[in-house]
Amino acid sequence: MTIRDTVSQMYTPIYDKFMLLTFNEETQVHPKLFNSIDDKTKEWKYDGVSGLGEWVDANEAAGGGFEDPVLGYPKTLTQTKKWKKLSISFEAVDQDEYAILGKKKDALSMGRGGRARVERNTAAVLSDGFATAGPDGQFLFSNSHPKNREETGTTYDNLLSGAFSHDNLELAETQIAANFFDPKGIPIETSENPILAYPPALRGNVKRVLSDRALEQPDTTLRNINRFAGSYQPIEWRYLGSALGGSNSAWFIIYPELEMLAIVWSARPHFSNWVDYDLELYNYKGRMIYDVGPCSWRCGFASTGT
Repeated sequence: MTIRDTVSQMYTPIYDKFMLLTFNEETQVHPKLFNSIDDKTKEWKYDGVSGLGEWVDANEAAGGGFEDPVLGYPKTLTQTKKWKKLSISFEAVDQDEYAILGKKKDALSMGRGGRARVERNTAAVLSDGFATAGPDGQFLFSNSHPKNREETGTTYDNLLSGAFSHDNLELAETQIAANFFDPKGIPIETSENPILAYPPALRGNVKRVLSDRALEQPDTTLRNINRFAGSYQPIEWRYLGSALGGSNSAWFIIYPELEMLAIVWSARPHFSNWVDYDLELYNYKGRMIYDVGPCSWRCGFASTGT
């Protein structure tokens, strides 16, 4: 004999498959930029500690040479729950043996909704970085980041200027070389091909500069060599565009290997079910617990595009 719990549980793995299928069906961008961390605490805390500075001269038979690290600016991420549910009445199943299976589209859309929420939240870390404070109290992209907690008089600038173009990318690289230092003042060594993230509206501009076939500088008749052809890792992210809460002009140079952008999972997307005998409903639920944020301005550089 088929009982209510059996009916509900019979379709749970199917719905779980549908939900996760759509959660992952469109290539997600955030895993390419954000460090993904599994953590079961209620709050995840980051308090970066600097390395040591440059070596100093020493005299024969002399002591000293010790140096203390510098504490970084703390960052706390508080994982919160996101969910979506669907219900199917007993009557629907009693009168149609395929009623639960007919909810396939709802389960699929549940996965898409979960994916959209994660992508929107992570993209907002960048899009809102021009007006939202980071761990050091300055906007994430700012021209006045203090070197460290103790040497606040020395500042660094990760706010680029101008629309995306060949010339402005050259200026950006000069600015990065002059400002990308760790809390002890040691130059940060990064990959030669960082990610250049941009909204769909900049697709043409970016491809004209970064495509491996763009051998000449765009928008010029001088036939100057385009030294950026085939460089960087250009990534178009729909969620950076104005249609989804971002900007159609902002562009970002991100160094994911430094792991300064974090998404912390207490519970990754998963599916569960239960039967409500009082209301006579089969209930299905997608659920996840996470938070996102920057650990430091040293995640990268960005321009509003203006």
